[in-house]
Amino acid sequence: MFNKKLKLYKRFKDITLELSKLGIYNIYDYFKALFGIESDPSLGPQRIRETLEKLGPSFIKLGQVLSIRPDIVPQSVILELIKLQDNVKPVDFEIIKNIIEKELNQKIEEVFTYIDPNPIGSASIAQVYKGVLKTGEAVAVKVKRPNLEELISLDAEVFYKVISFLERHSKTVKDLNLKSVIYQYKFTTLREADFEIEASNIQTFRKNFENFNEKFYIPKYYPQYSTKNVLVLEFIEGKKINQIQLTTSEKQDIARLITDAYYKMVFYDGFYHADPHPGNLLIKEDKTLVLLDFGMVGTLSEEKKRLLYEHIFAVVNKNKTLAMNFYEGMGMISPKTDLEKLESLVEVFIDKYHNKTLQNINLKEMVLEIIELVRECNLYLPTTLAYLGKASIGLDGLIRYLDPHFNPTERLTKFLTKSTKDYIKEKFEEVMDIANFYYNLSFKLDRIIKTLNIERLTFRVIFKDVEELQEFYKNQINKIVLAIIFFAFLASSALFHLSNQHSIANLMLYIAVFMFVILLYKIVRQ
Repeated sequence: MFNKKLKLYKRFKDITLELSKLGIYNIYDYFKALFGIESDPSLGPQRIRETLEKLGPSFIKLGQVLSIRPDIVPQSVILELIKLQDNVKPVDFEIIKNIIEKELNQKIEEVFTYIDPNPIGSASIAQVYKGVLKTGEAVAVKVKRPNLEELISLDAEVFYKVISFLERHSKTVKDLNLKSVIYQYKFTTLREADFEIEASNIQTFRKNFENFNEKFYIPKYYPQYSTKNVLVLEFIEGKKINQIQLTTSEKQDIARLITDAYYKMVFYDGFYHADPHPGNLLIKEDKTLVLLDFGMVGTLSEEKKRLLYEHIFAVVNKNKTLAMNFYEGMGMISPKTDLEKLESLVEVFIDKYHNKTLQNINLKEMVLEIIELVRECNLYLPTTLAYLGKASIGLDGLIRYLDPHFNPTERLTKFLTKSTKDYIKEKFEEVMDIANFYYNLSFKLDRIIKTLNIERLTFRVIFKDVEELQEFYKNQINKIVLAIIFFAFLASSALFHLSNQHSIANLMLYIAVFMFVILLYKIVRQ
């Protein structure tokens, strides 16, 4: 007990020392302002990032969690936190060797012909070594840092104590609900540190990209040599994307390949890599792109993908109601949400984007505007959407590095086209299900009436009225079906227009108008 308190005290002292330096910088900037000397506004966020890096693994991870919490952190700080470099001083190889042998329950020489004692990577969660299996395959051996869970729990306890103290003295701090950030930090870090989960993620990605593109590769892992704390992967010889000389043409090809891969993850698979940065992408000699590190992933259910898709439709068609449904459906509305302000800002957002084609939309700019919307209106940001925003900003940075003139939204067209077809198919299936249901209901009602007319003549007058009601019912059903078909074609027209397939969009619009005329005729005739 005493030992734990001593550790807490020492850790608290280290944290306080570094944070006090940050405070001194702020005082310095304040006095500069008094004398009319302007400070660089980017220095504040940069100092925050550098302080977190100095404080070590837990604070780097905390910074990464804060980078997906726009409800708490200003946009300028978020953009800086995304740059956090997860490079940590490596643990001695003898300690790592003991971990490997304990996890595999074998001597290291029984599994590996050779392991280089110098790590090829050392991050907050794990160290990676190059090795060769007894079977001859070159592998990357990823080993969790010792006592990681203890360090995470220790720092989480320090965070909780500091936040509890601040909450007792400040209602503003209490309203921020910072303890939820610490919970999220602890949960996501421990999950990312579970290599059995990462192994499962690798399997999913390999299956999803099996027939995608021969120039895009996901390394395999070796389940027989992998545990919760050790992950043995296929070693890929290559260079990081920011450390290799590429021609302009090669950069353009890779930019488009990365973009296509990410749109596939989000719009088709609903399972995406949430941390795209240069360190997680290798380029092989034959210019094959290799994706690495699958600890941080985001998922989107079919319902969430549909909501994303309908949000695009809402923007294109200036449909504020449908756009508001997106925030409701995503679970972003909280008791603190300013709904009037949200409706007003959503309207401004739609006005800005509804006349633009995909080629003219800046993905990063749009994501940042949605992040600002979250802050302004006190919206709750679900983790999966936060990860999606983080991935979008990271993707934008990669694309700009490779090809500054390329707009990733240009590539969205073909993915929306397929999604449009799926959407139309889904809506028609809904229409057919509704029509079939009401047809069967009407048929059964007709049969009941006939049966009763035969068996109980005294009900004839009563059921004559029911027959009239049945006819009216059928007419209303027909109108409902026509209305649904009309809106399905209208939606399809807008989505094809968004995908720049104007001829198909016009055809859909003509059909929608035709359906509307029929519907109007039926209403007037009645």
